[in-house]
Amino acid sequence: MNKIYLLLLGILLVGCQTKASYIDPIKLEFENVSFDVVQKQLVIEPNLPIHLHMLVEEWFNQKVKINGFDGEMKFTISDYLEEVTSIADGKRVDISLSFNVILNKPTLSQIKKIDGSVSSFGTLTGDFSLIEFDTVIQNTQSNLILRLSRYLKSKA
Repeated sequence: MNKIYLLLLGILLVGCQTKASYIDPIKLEFENVSFDVVQKQLVIEPNLPIHLHMLVEEWFNQKVKINGFDGEMKFTISDYLEEVTSIADGKRVDISLSFNVILNKPTLSQIKKIDGSVSSFGTLTGDFSLIEFDTVIQNTQSNLILRLSRYLKSKA
């Protein structure tokens, strides 16, 4: 009789557990982007979410390289936009930002400008927690910086 109660208790416990699902943060692997200047400066508008702000700073400090003898680079991040919309059985997040790079070489009287914008999106369907949706937003922000890095590498 005790075995039946234990079996029923085991079935009850297994049946009451919630489904554990987890969305992993993406692993970032940025390539180096080099500019032919001697100084670099990063300017970030204040409306960037903290995760994206830290990601941009980390990318800029570690992967944006300078290898010149003259000149300076001013890199500006602006116009961050994040829109969350409902889709069939889920949510979608669309994220975009604009950027501006000014390469100034005063001894050669050269100024080069690179303007652009990048965008990315992420979706989540079915049953999900707010933590999982936050992870989707952060993954979308990370993908945004990956796209930015690749774009600049092609223009540098």
